[in-house]
Amino acid sequence: MGGHPEGTARVTLALRVHDRPVHIDVRLPDRTARLDELLPALREMDDRVIDATIAHVEAGGERVSCAKGCSACCRAQPVPVTPPEAYALARLVERLPEPSGARVRAAFTANVTRLREAGLYEAYMQRDPAMTRDEARIIARRYMALRLTCPFLADDACSIYAERPFTCRQYLVTSPPKLCEAPLDNAVKPVPMPATFATAMLEAGEALTGRAQHTVPLTLALDYAEASRMDIEKSGSAKLAFEQIVRRALK
Repeated sequence: MGGHPEGTARVTLALRVHDRPVHIDVRLPDRTARLDELLPALREMDDRVIDATIAHVEAGGERVSCAKGCSACCRAQPVPVTPPEAYALARLVERLPEPSGARVRAAFTANVTRLREAGLYEAYMQRDPAMTRDEARIIARRYMALRLTCPFLADDACSIYAERPFTCRQYLVTSPPKLCEAPLDNAVKPVPMPATFATAMLEAGEALTGRAQHTVPLTLALDYAEASRMDIEKSGSAKLAFEQIVRRALK
């Protein structure tokens, strides 16, 4: 397997996205694995789907507004991450060199403190499954009013771009970037995505752990990863989990 990591297996997929052929070649752990260990392959797949979607949108005469330096969604929105993504982010923070690591950890701590003071910490960490859409919207407004900047934002750019969550990857708009500063009040026009990797990851987590899964705002990733470590660290067949996630994401 020249050039490829030991203990991995090659998976080749042929898809059609917006009637465009998309060929994907990824590597998976050739063993049992945690769901976060599938993220590199799933991100690569997501990127290819997104590229085909952007090409489809632009062929129709629209332009994606998002670009480096446009960071409104990183400065206030409760960017949702799945449990495996929260765990992957926590491990990433552990690997950061200093002084970057100290800066990022301090930003997480400051944001968590403000969420506790605002009475929103438990609302996100202990999600009520009976919460209505209107109730969730009210909580989101309270969150956005805090103007919490993503701990990974540096000089108006994502410092972990290659490892950013599914929601960050897929949140693209064709409306003016200025409107994203108040997305609940403005006519923001998101690009419809044909794959729901975050939802599929939640479903895979439920199948693996036997318990309901939910997302948390990225800024709570470190706390959630620690609180849910026992569930997140459960493992199963990497190939089977990958197939299930892909099938659910593209259904």
